[in-house]
Amino acid sequence: YNILIHLIMKKVFYSLVCIITLSACSSENIALDALKVYDVSNSACKTTMSKEETRNATPTILSIELGEDGIAQCSFQDVEANCAVKNIYVKVINQDKQITLVVYNNVLEAFADCICKYDVSFKMSKLVPGSYQLKVYCAGPGMKYDERYIAYNGKINIAQNKKTIVTFSTPLILPES
Repeated sequence: YNILIHLIMKKVFYSLVCIITLSACSSENIALDALKVYDVSNSACKTTMSKEETRNATPTILSIELGEDGIAQCSFQDVEANCAVKNIYVKVINQDKQITLVVYNNVLEAFADCICKYDVSFKMSKLVPGSYQLKVYCAGPGMKYDERYIAYNGKINIAQNKKTIVTFSTPLILPES
């Protein structure tokens, strides 16, 4: 009889350990995958320049306004890219208190001999007020990026119902390849 109770207790203990382990793994994934970007759209070409021109080299501005629902209305002003770009995309990668935004476009069928300025708007869900380390990368087609393509790296403070403005030191320029 004691052996039977011992075996049952062993199975119960093993089951509890498995349940706790599985729930810990799933909550970790939720924390790492919390932020989502959606409703990304870009303006038509606002200003056209030749590839050699720098007369309109205005810095890119990122604005983030967090609503009470945890959804942030975000926009980049004056992103520079080849005039043949149709769609500009934004992806978010987050871990703990670091937000990484990757701005990119798809492979172009043909290149134009000019550069355009675009505005890009998007929404980011499940953002909570607080202080974050923000990194912004401009990536080539296929989301190829590394430290050479970092456009911004700094601390930002996000508050509910308040617009946070980040002015880059240079324009965010999407690489053509």
